[in-house]
Amino acid sequence: MNPTEHKLSFLPLLEERRKKLDQKPFDWSAWKKGTLLVLKGAFGENSAYHKQLSQTEYEYSSWSLRDTSGSGDPVKSACAELLDICMIDLKSSSFQQNSTEALAIDSYRKFLPQATIEEIRAILGSDLPPFQQEEKVLNILTGQDTSTVLRLLTSLSMVLLKAD
Repeated sequence: MNPTEHKLSFLPLLEERRKKLDQKPFDWSAWKKGTLLVLKGAFGENSAYHKQLSQTEYEYSSWSLRDTSGSGDPVKSACAELLDICMIDLKSSSFQQNSTEALAIDSYRKFLPQATIEEIRAILGSDLPPFQQEEKVLNILTGQDTSTVLRLLTSLSMVLLKAD
């Protein structure tokens, strides 16, 4: 599973956590713990999303329980908004990742013959240990014209290392 697929695998989990906010009965502590685990997996423990939810507390005061104004629960609303933002972030970052991957593949197509690209893909998709894959790809690239390899590296640098 590539990093994009891994991140996108958290979307259904976030959607499920979002739905649980509206379920009755609602257990704040259990919901918060479960949601923090999902956020940790999707974004990391040091992410702003994880920190925001971990600092959110639910007030069980008698005034908030008596509120029948129909305005809804502000804590649940804030949590719902946070999860909506997280899902948008995952979707947009995966789109950005897919765009970058497409541009990188275009760079390979621009400078290497299709047969060479297919050979490299076969190696990278094999069960060989990473160091052996690297050696095999290095051998293929060493067989290419130096100017072509440098132009490929420059093109990839412009795609992958470009400041956001």
